[in-house]
Amino acid sequence: MDRLKITVEGIEFKNPIVIASGPAGFGDELFKYLSPKEVGAFTTKTVTPQAKDGNPPPRVVYVKNGLLNSIGLQNPGVDEFTSKIAPILPKGTVKIISVGGETPDDFSKSIAKTEMFADMLEINLSCPNVRSSGIIASDKTLTREILLACHSSTQKPLIAKLSPDLNVVEQSRTVVESGIKMVNVGNSIQGAKFNVNTGRAFLRRVGGGLSGPAFLPIILWKVYQVKEAFPNLHIIGLGGVSQPKDVMEYAIAGASLVGIGSEAMTNPMGIPNLIDGIRKLLEDRKMKFEDFVGISHKGGFR
Repeated sequence: MDRLKITVEGIEFKNPIVIASGPAGFGDELFKYLSPKEVGAFTTKTVTPQAKDGNPPPRVVYVKNGLLNSIGLQNPGVDEFTSKIAPILPKGTVKIISVGGETPDDFSKSIAKTEMFADMLEINLSCPNVRSSGIIASDKTLTREILLACHSSTQKPLIAKLSPDLNVVEQSRTVVESGIKMVNVGNSIQGAKFNVNTGRAFLRRVGGGLSGPAFLPIILWKVYQVKEAFPNLHIIGLGGVSQPKDVMEYAIAGASLVGIGSEAMTNPMGIPNLIDGIRKLLEDRKMKFEDFVGISHKGGFR
């Protein structure tokens, strides 16, 4: 029995581990340290209509039990991505291409150009380090227009990436009303760190996105809230995973898949051990991973 396997939106994942968008770029560096066949899925760095240089440095600073980043969606733009990078994306795992932009047209055109290379597509509504006017998800009307445009642009399964800085239940309601059946909870939450010697922020843009173990309980709570409100919505829980029991906690809270972000960047060679640890936990219980999904909403184990 393959206890790790799970099917979500008609796509089979060999295990629930999804490499999150961002830390692993387009996979060329990460997969020097492990095989793509080891993980359930790999998500590309977010691709935008035009190339982005990202934010000025310094744009990463470590904090206790985590890190703050202000990368700013650095990427080569969708045309260069589709001509040079997409054809050589890692094989042997589910491929999720993350797309971003400012308008519904930005998103729908990027999806049209990239869908042939993807098994699923992620709609990034939540990057905290790009728009001067705020996170896209903070504008409900714009969010709805983007989601509807994306939904009408492809037959591939779509994932709406939500912002944990905002009300995730209300964001999920907009997703469900737009006909999309899967969400990613959550991108990093906004924070800052200051240098007591210089009196200035460590990051050039002052604020950045917090990720790492300190982030875990926050996102567990948000995953639980979304699953409680929308039992049929598929969820990727993303934030703070560093050990097997973290993954199982996400499943218990309601996540069908679990994203690995900072850990993929700081300890990529540890990911196979993480997956082996999940397998052992399941074997000890004589259960499958999918048996854990949302069990807290059913009163726990009987």
